[in-house]
Amino acid sequence: QEELGEYLNPDDQILDGGLCAVGVESTIIDCTGESPKVLRPGAITSEMILAATGLPVLDSIGSEIRVSGSLKSHYSPIAKVVLDTLPEIGEGFIALSNLETPPGVIRLAAPKNNSEFAQVLYSSLRAADEAGLGTVVVAQPYGEDIAVAIRDRLKRAANGR
Repeated sequence: QEELGEYLNPDDQILDGGLCAVGVESTIIDCTGESPKVLRPGAITSEMILAATGLPVLDSIGSEIRVSGSLKSHYSPIAKVVLDTLPEIGEGFIALSNLETPPGVIRLAAPKNNSEFAQVLYSSLRAADEAGLGTVVVAQPYGEDIAVAIRDRLKRAANGR
């Protein structure tokens, strides 16, 4: 409703399927060449593709194929998204639960692991907008699992404003 409401007719309906199992959008893979190429990272990692196909996964940098969510700015909240800095008083903060929240900072999410981070990312950014926050600081998760997709979406959100 928040993103598409202005395009809907009064008799259109929205089905709420509840929370998404993954949180970030799916992996998009180009399988038209000799080796697969990840066009948009998601829950399916390059390592998983290699294990399933036995084929090395090519880098998608410079890919001519446009896919959903591949534009420089995909989803961006109204709040400014700042990556990997210390949040200041009155700013929102999203980080793994092992990172403490500085005094006066508004904790939007404290996921326990990268999978949970992916599940709460968009709802946390929307919560920042609902609260009228001007800035959200995100301590990005690291790793080669779904953290790759999270960092991709955060980079786009941070560049969107």
